[in-house]
Amino acid sequence: MMYFEYLNTRKKQFVEQLEYSLKSYKVQPVGNGYIDCITMKDNMKLFINEVSTIGILISVVTWWCYVDPSNNLSGCPHGMGGPISKYYEGWFSELQNEAYEVDEERLSSIIHFYDKQHITLLNQDTMNRIEQILKEPFRYTPSEYIKENKCVIPGLWLLVPDDWKSLS
Repeated sequence: MMYFEYLNTRKKQFVEQLEYSLKSYKVQPVGNGYIDCITMKDNMKLFINEVSTIGILISVVTWWCYVDPSNNLSGCPHGMGGPISKYYEGWFSELQNEAYEVDEERLSSIIHFYDKQHITLLNQDTMNRIEQILKEPFRYTPSEYIKENKCVIPGLWLLVPDDWKSLS
């Protein structure tokens, strides 16, 4: 069965599980769907594992600055602005750094045939890639870097049908 077809056959169950996971790991989607699910680094692995267990693929990772008003040491805010956090003091500001996109061949394979094991493996690879990317300093301006990437956090794009709306 194709990926989106499979998701739609169990939409209610998938959405309930996603919503529970979003709240449990304090993950905040931007907008009303499941794109740019902003995830703090300390919850990232647990959330990605949970999304994999549910059987949802992460297709893209964007980058955000968590602006903590009690921490002026990180030089925040960086980025273009964004939503106020539902779970933490402060807000998020979207960075203009290049997004990470999963391998198109592997993505296409999963879209054409739903395979939970392959979803889990690809999500694990994405998590490993996020960790690698975060080891390199993020450029804020042509000559400035974000110190130790302290404020940099990922926004995970959950690959679900466009008509799925977040209840959060």
